[in-house]
Amino acid sequence: MRYAVLAVAMGVAGIAQAQVRTETRTPTAAEQQSFEQFYRQAAPGAVPPPLHASRQRGARQWTLSAVVDSAPARDVLPLCRLARTRYTQAGGEWRSSSEQHVWVHHAPQCGPVPAHMLELRAPLAGIDILKLVQAEKVLLQRARLLMTGNTSCAPTRSRAFQLRVLDKTKQGLFLLGFESDIGTRVDVSVRQSRAELTAWNVSCY
Repeated sequence: MRYAVLAVAMGVAGIAQAQVRTETRTPTAAEQQSFEQFYRQAAPGAVPPPLHASRQRGARQWTLSAVVDSAPARDVLPLCRLARTRYTQAGGEWRSSSEQHVWVHHAPQCGPVPAHMLELRAPLAGIDILKLVQAEKVLLQRARLLMTGNTSCAPTRSRAFQLRVLDKTKQGLFLLGFESDIGTRVDVSVRQSRAELTAWNVSCY
């Protein structure tokens, strides 16, 4: 239950933040037709998903995007997982990419896809994902201390952060990717020593 409440709270906060930073509009008929032609080639016989147009506030160029999710599947309890195919157009060319997303859900069935999920960018074991999620708050607090001595991180160390990404560094350390309430990003590398997880280094963008 604790994780379910956390997921809902994180989702609501993330939606509110995104609305502040992002502008949206209805795709034009020409844009919709362009996407449908591309999608029919990529997935013959499938119904095209809704198309969206968005841009960062103040930016000039609009990005067109659509997503198709696989059916949620149960991973190691209480994790759920799905594959997401993302279609985007920027600069006139359509592209597709595949992503893996996970979230915590304690009910027997995974149920509807939540507003906030964690993007999984490395093949992490389910038990490792759970450990990182459980230690998120402690690791973030330690990361704030590391930000103090980093000139690129110091201005945002007191901001509110939301966990977005789970990954691994080139050195094999776990990596937690956070996004702040003003759109900046912080990557926190995490070292594991037996059962202990320690925030090891930070990079800010």
